[in-house]
Amino acid sequence: MKKPAIGLYGAGGFGKEVMSLLPSILPKLFPGTNYDEIKLYFIDDDTSLSSILGREVISLTKFLELNQCELYYGITIADPATRKFLVSKLKNTSAKPLKLIFDNSLVLSNSQIEPGVIIMPGVTISTSVSVGMFTHINFNSYIAHDCKIDSFVTISPHVVCCGNTEIKECAFIGAGTTIKQGTANQPRYIGINSKLGIGSNLLNDLPNNKTYAGNPASELRI
Repeated sequence: MKKPAIGLYGAGGFGKEVMSLLPSILPKLFPGTNYDEIKLYFIDDDTSLSSILGREVISLTKFLELNQCELYYGITIADPATRKFLVSKLKNTSAKPLKLIFDNSLVLSNSQIEPGVIIMPGVTISTSVSVGMFTHINFNSYIAHDCKIDSFVTISPHVVCCGNTEIKECAFIGAGTTIKQGTANQPRYIGINSKLGIGSNLLNDLPNNKTYAGNPASELRI
């Protein structure tokens, strides 16, 4: 039987945080497996890197050539568009996406978490929430009831997303932001490829492909 090998694509800051936590949940990910035999790698396109945190850094090509292992991966790059592109590269390979929900996070009943999602410690996800594929929810963020978060969203640390909010694909939510609650009939809307700046308070909808920041948040023209 093949032993698991896990590759985290992205050897930057978030990748190092996830790698530091990863050994703690290996028994949950692979019950009945001697987790000391599970190989952990960083995957990165920077060929000058060789080892970080005691883990070998290898190319995607080399990772996919580990034929003696059952391959699993997570993507630890914060930029949503880059994450989406990398998923397309891995789509037709033998590697399988992992869902990483770390200890000291809380996911209430009737919520749905898709593959590839990373939920860091201190996160609370309330009831009737959906989280799409390869979304990141970072340390100590709160996602309230009836929120719908699409794929490839990045939610930074200490975000408060109040109930009945829709966050569309590839949106980026900066650290320490608060999103005002919507209603069942008119959810708060955060658009495709939109960005919400650090420490913002969003009281209105955020259209597609726009950057908002401030208190209250308004369009930031770059």
